[in-house]
Amino acid sequence: MKLFHGLSGDHREISDLVARLSNRIARVTHFSEQFLSCFGVGAEQFCSLFKHMQNLADAPLLFALYIRKLPNAVAASSQVADNRLELATNRLILLAFRAVDYRLEARDELVDLCLSIRVLFKKQAAQRSNASIDHIANARKSFAGGDTNILVNPGFEAGTEGWTDRVCSIAEVTSPMHSGSHSAKVSGRTATWQGIKQSVWGKMVEGKPYRISGWARLANAPSATVALSFEQQDDAGTNYHNIATATVTDRDWVQLSGDFTLRVNGTASVLEVYFEGPPPGVDFYVDDVSVYGPEFIPPPPIPVKPEAAGEIDTGTRHQKIEGFGASGAYYTADLLRHEQRARLYDLLFKDLGLGILRIRNTYELDPTLFRETVEIVKGAKAARGGGLKIMMSSWSPPVALKSNNRTVGGTLARRDGKYVYAEFAQWWYDSLRAYAGAGVNVDYISVQNELNYQAVWDSCQFAPTETADPNLPGYDIAFEAVWQKLHAEMGPAMPKMLAPETSSIGDAKTYIASLPDLSHVYGYAHHLYDCNGCGSTPDRYLSKMASFDRFDSEHGKKPLFQTEYELEPQTWTGAMNTALLVHNSLTAENVAGYLYWDLFWGTGSGLVSLDSPSSFTIKPAYYAFKQYSAFIDSGWQRVEASTDSAGLRISAFISPDGNKLTAVIINTTPATDVTLSLSFKGFPIGGGEAHRSSQTEECVRVRGYEGRGPLKLPAKSITTLSLTRQRSV
Repeated sequence: MKLFHGLSGDHREISDLVARLSNRIARVTHFSEQFLSCFGVGAEQFCSLFKHMQNLADAPLLFALYIRKLPNAVAASSQVADNRLELATNRLILLAFRAVDYRLEARDELVDLCLSIRVLFKKQAAQRSNASIDHIANARKSFAGGDTNILVNPGFEAGTEGWTDRVCSIAEVTSPMHSGSHSAKVSGRTATWQGIKQSVWGKMVEGKPYRISGWARLANAPSATVALSFEQQDDAGTNYHNIATATVTDRDWVQLSGDFTLRVNGTASVLEVYFEGPPPGVDFYVDDVSVYGPEFIPPPPIPVKPEAAGEIDTGTRHQKIEGFGASGAYYTADLLRHEQRARLYDLLFKDLGLGILRIRNTYELDPTLFRETVEIVKGAKAARGGGLKIMMSSWSPPVALKSNNRTVGGTLARRDGKYVYAEFAQWWYDSLRAYAGAGVNVDYISVQNELNYQAVWDSCQFAPTETADPNLPGYDIAFEAVWQKLHAEMGPAMPKMLAPETSSIGDAKTYIASLPDLSHVYGYAHHLYDCNGCGSTPDRYLSKMASFDRFDSEHGKKPLFQTEYELEPQTWTGAMNTALLVHNSLTAENVAGYLYWDLFWGTGSGLVSLDSPSSFTIKPAYYAFKQYSAFIDSGWQRVEASTDSAGLRISAFISPDGNKLTAVIINTTPATDVTLSLSFKGFPIGGGEAHRSSQTEECVRVRGYEGRGPLKLPAKSITTLSLTRQRSV
């Protein structure tokens, strides 16, 4: 014990520490509060970091505890204190705690890390007069080399934090558990691929080996196959890697384990580890999951300067805008019966400047929903005062056309061994006639919403072609059958047909490439649900978006539509991410139309949530979306806009007659107000206004703007300039 007391107040050479502790390591046989108290650390601070303290390897703990003291020693010797260094050493402590099953390896790794730290700290001490952020960045890169379990909440002791479902239900349970006091239960599964997952995007180092493992047990079946898998999405598309497969029972926990080395083609947007495999209806438990290897720690961001310059060039033109929209597919009765319906119509359609309303085709499915949809469309158009276009998607055809006689799940029915393509096309034609007869003329249609997977709500799955999956109808045949029917019956009056409206960007390419005649497609549509976590880090979509834009150029250069997405509408952080996602879609993918998911919904969701028959809540995402939708109309065209600031995002749009210009500027920085000086090429400004949304502002007019003088952009804000051209004398 005298050895450890001597170390607690000392910061002698790390090599000496390593040598002395290494000599004593075999003789340290117990875990003691006294060890921790020598370093001023209470055991209770670390209880939550591992499940069985009595099983913790003592040697890695001792190494880690001394490393915990190093930031103070370095600060004292170099007069440089930086909390990022503190965070990095804390990661080493976590490494020790998570290495219970790898004790000897963990000891060796910590020794190597200590020696690396010694080199870095000696260098920093020798250059104490020039200490800067570069030294910290170098230290962070070295810390990234240490192996650890990079998963969050691997044993579910913090509930399901860090974990998400694969279109099923997940919940923490207290029995059974492999260790600790909790595990996760996966239930409500309707397909073998459904299970539980966690993203490791941004945590893995390419080219480095990882050991991926976890324990599984069945809940309601005696025996079944469970798979531990890894999903990877990058510029090459989507790939699924099998890590391990095992027969699992309801009597014992079974470990699945395998090795994986990450190889990325271009830029990775999705990296997820997940469990899947039992037949539909089989529930299972998961516990003690590990992705063990080096955790990537990015360098600190470059500080954003408080002054910036920008330019808008109206001579460089990009895509024409079809409109900004949202869906009114559900909660129709709640809107129609609401005591403040007139006010809601103004908020949702007039004030928001909504250009496209996406509705659900419920013809021959539910006559009440049909009537409610018609009434809402009429009210929306009256409130909007013109300029509202209607997009219609099918969630499911009538049960008579379904393989399972249900609107939920399944696919098209077969008759005499053939899929009912002609009947499906006839239903679409009859639907459009019925809506038109009720006063609703449809501008765009998508014959099937999210056709690329089997959902647990109204749905109908299609493969790109019949040969791609012998158990599914071909979307290529279904789309062409609908087009031929509508063209024959309606001619040029038929609505514009969008394809394929997959749940993801990546899958859309396969369906589009399979279509027999792309001249029959007006525009390509997709959703953004294939990238877990990307909604909160929108730049992760950039590679996918740029790739799809290139794909579009190679397949007829059609208008692109993002027709459904939503994330965290109730927080300003979520609202900022919504604005960034709209910006990236417009500038990286060059979409012509961007549609939010739920325009109105029940409590807690939607741009506007209908909380009760007499109350509603406008969500922060409403104002972020309004910064675009209220100031940019159909027919406008995106023009070139740029800035020299890494903290700003800017896009600009000009009206068809060239007399109006809108610029939307997002200050993404968390705490830096930026003063922007803008110049304009080809657009002499006659006058204008600036509207802003932020944590405390709701798309309010903040000033007039004539193009002269700098523009102040508060941190985490969205500013829209609405400008008019100077009249020639």
